[in-house]
Amino acid sequence: MRVVILGCGRTGSAIASSLAAEGDRVSVIDKERSHFSRLTSSHIESGSVSIVEGDGTISSVLAQAEIEDADLFVALTGQDTVNALAAQKVRAIFDIKQIVMRVKDPSLGEMYSSLGYEVYCPTQNAVSEIVESLNREM
Repeated sequence: MRVVILGCGRTGSAIASSLAAEGDRVSVIDKERSHFSRLTSSHIESGSVSIVEGDGTISSVLAQAEIEDADLFVALTGQDTVNALAAQKVRAIFDIKQIVMRVKDPSLGEMYSSLGYEVYCPTQNAVSEIVESLNREM
């Protein structure tokens, strides 16, 4: 599988490394070069993970990451608006069908989910788990 990940924080780098270990080809985009140090160097050296420094909402940066060949796009920056803009652009311009985005705002998560995006909302997940845990204890 060919995957492009926007955001090389703890989550993005861990997903990139896991996918590369499974044999997938992964491109990781991030504005901060220092974030790429989180990636496993052997995956970069082997070519299973490639890095692209730049703004993942810009078409030329997405093209550098070979988005046109991607089976999956994952938006994992710390900013909901960046993730949403990149996801919309990848769908509209590059016709990528499988898109996963992280959003922290549950109302945005619901909206993008209703538009057909696969949404991961850590805020909603934490609320659900905590409430469930509290209900078990009572």
